Parts: sequence; structure tokens; C-alpha cells
Amino acid sequence: MVEQIKNWWDGTTEREQQVTILSVLVIFIAALYFLLWLPFANDLAANQARLKKTEQTLQWVETNATKLINAGVGGNKKSSRKKNLSQLINSTAKSNKIDISRIQNGKGKVDVWINKVEFDKFVKWTTALQNQYQVHIKSVDLTRDNEQGLIKVNRLSLSY
Repeated sequence: MVEQIKNWWDGTTEREQQVTILSVLVIFIAALYFLLWLPFANDLAANQARLKKTEQTLQWVETNATKLINAGVGGNKKSSRKKNLSQLINSTAKSNKIDISRIQNGKGKVDVWINKVEFDKFVKWTTALQNQYQVHIKSVDLTRDNEQGLIKVNRLSLSY
């Protein structure tokens, strides 16, 4: 193959050789431009536009944060703490269809007993108590029930 190209090259005139070299050079530069430079430049422009939009959003949040907080947006979590902890536990348990067998109020904490509950329901309920109402789990004593996926809560100690 190399021998055939060499024979073809030797058979061309000097003018044809110059045109061929120039053509190969133009094709090489065009390939570099379209395969490397143009995609890089387009990605750079898209990233700069995304950065500018994000900076504008940040500026809007910074200028309007106090307005939002004063308007009550942003989760005023103190209102949920005004509710009695045992009442909160009862109401959230009912809304999650969890049957509490016993509740005992203590000093700054509430102990809860549940005969049978689905494990996934229990995890969802306790997660909601922690995330929405800032109720902390102090201790928990669980046992697996004979039925698949069910647990018995021997004692669950909760507090604010």
C-alpha cells in the first residue's frame, strides 16, 4: 500500500503535489476545528450560560430571603412544638394507620408501645416525626413478629 502511494506521488507533477499537500492540510485543520474546537466551545458557552442563570437565582434568593422569612415561608417549626408530644404522636400515628397500644408520658419524653406494625410504615412514621416535627428517638426496642414484614415495638422513647 505504501509502495503504491509512493509510486503515485512520484508520478504527479510538482503543482499536483502542492495542491495535494494544501488539501490535506485544509482537511486536517477542518477536522480539528469540527471535531475538537467547536464541541469544546459549545460546551463552554452552555456552561457559562448555566453559571449565569445560577448566579441570578442565587442573587434573587439572597435579596428575597428576608421577605420570604417574614412572610412565613421557610418552615416555622416552632408551631409544631407547641403541640403536646403525646398528642402529636397520637395524631401522626393515626394518620399513618399505626395502632399504638400504650403511651406513657415521662419527664421530657414519651414512651410508646405498638403490638404489630409493618416495618416500612414504622420507619416512614419515625422519619416523618424527626424531619417534620424535630422529635428525636432516644431509644427503641423492637422484635420481629412471626408474620413477614411485621415488628413489635416493645418500647420507643421519643422527645423534642
